[in-house]
Amino acid sequence: MRNRIFSRLTLKIFAVNGVALVILAFGLIYLGQYENNLIKTELKSLERQARIYAGAIAEAAQVQGPMLMRGERGARILRFDRLARYPARKMIKRLGHTTTSRIRLYDFDGAIMGDSDWLSGPVGVIETGPSSQRRFLEQPVAASLDVILNILPSSLNLKDYPTENKTNVSGYTYPDVQRALQAKVSTSVWCKQKDKPRQDILLSAAAPVKNMDKVMGVVYLTREGNHIENAIRQMQHDVLFLFLIAICVTFILSLYLSGAIARPMKKLARAAEDVQRNFGRGATLPDLSRRHDEIGDLSVALNSMTNALSERLDSIENFAADVAHELKNPLTSLRSAVETVSIIKNNEDRQRLMDVILHDVERLDRLISDISKSSRLDAELSREDMGIFCMRPMLTDICEYYDAKLNLPTNNEICIRGVDTRIGQVFDNLLSNAKSFSDETSVMVERLGNKWHIYVDDNGPGIPSNKLETIFDRFYTERPEGESFGNNSGLGLAICQQIIDAHEGQIFAENRLNNQGQKIGARFTVILEAL
Repeated sequence: MRNRIFSRLTLKIFAVNGVALVILAFGLIYLGQYENNLIKTELKSLERQARIYAGAIAEAAQVQGPMLMRGERGARILRFDRLARYPARKMIKRLGHTTTSRIRLYDFDGAIMGDSDWLSGPVGVIETGPSSQRRFLEQPVAASLDVILNILPSSLNLKDYPTENKTNVSGYTYPDVQRALQAKVSTSVWCKQKDKPRQDILLSAAAPVKNMDKVMGVVYLTREGNHIENAIRQMQHDVLFLFLIAICVTFILSLYLSGAIARPMKKLARAAEDVQRNFGRGATLPDLSRRHDEIGDLSVALNSMTNALSERLDSIENFAADVAHELKNPLTSLRSAVETVSIIKNNEDRQRLMDVILHDVERLDRLISDISKSSRLDAELSREDMGIFCMRPMLTDICEYYDAKLNLPTNNEICIRGVDTRIGQVFDNLLSNAKSFSDETSVMVERLGNKWHIYVDDNGPGIPSNKLETIFDRFYTERPEGESFGNNSGLGLAICQQIIDAHEGQIFAENRLNNQGQKIGARFTVILEAL
């Protein structure tokens, strides 16, 4: 495992926690949609205001009667509907005191008739954004945030506002006025100073002043839109500030999660590598069971696995030592007999030695076969699928074969989860062992709670009290008197215990006693989970 400043899991934690922050950051760009909605609302308000002012001026400043005017090519024309300059200017001056918008009035030929800035002086713009008391950011912090926000692309693509000068005050300079002179209400959004990082927004609206269907003039309103930009900028400040705070919190939480998850996982991985290098010997895993979470469960599972591996290795070593010891005895006897047979002249003695040789060969063959079965048993059990089956027919057949008495419950099926052939092998070994000690054997089954208890009894001499657990060790034999030596490998009961352990059951031996406390036989009890 390579040493890294940040583990892969730590980087993943940072990445996952950063996704939401990236989405929040992109939200700064989409605030432009909110800005567009504010501009549309302001334009509608300015349009309604222009319509109202146009109607008011039409009523107050209309002049009835002919007016001699000079048209194209010097021709003189008479116009009967027009605006009176003095009443119109008076109305503009009065309206200018009620609004922050600049009001200009143009005649039907585009000539300016009045301007609220000229008549009453420019009116200051009232900011509608958050007040200075509500702003919690200091000026240096706000300036720093502005530097970041100025990098973001703007959703507004505004045209430059037409330049004004004292010599050119014609209404035809402004597109809104041109459309209003054609009896259409027009609104626009402009940029006053586009070279600045922040565009200065200017809103405009023009409405025709009409008498019946004839246009007598145009009311042209303009209003500063900086308050919109300020409101959006303040919102961007707040979102960006929260974004920076969230980044710091995310970084701290990610470091905490890294310490709580990645670091102990790294320790477990390194300990597992130590187990691999040492073949499960001498390596200790960190004990994280006090965490009471999945990593604690993983620590407990790895410790259990390591202990099981160590026990299995010890078992293999012991098994190898036992095999070597058991094979050495018949080989020693066989070697001695082979060396002796060549120098024996007596035919009877030679035949006796040949019988010993044959007996030792058969014993070796039996030992090797049983050792092979025992060594493959765990691997075969791990590959075999356990299913649900009923033991009643199996026990019936085995008891009939060994001529043993059988006592089964009449109202229950004896169902368990396991491998039927392996369970059958257990009871075949137990009855074969019992039959070698006694002619009378019996099997009884009863249910206690959620467990099946199966008892295999015999009427033999019983088991030495100090050997009740030893008899399940490999190669241990406790045979009846008169049986020739070497006919039993001592692996039968060990194999039975292996199979029952694989089925998460129990097997143990005890002596059967009469009322006087005397042994009247042996009993092997097998306990399995009932279904």
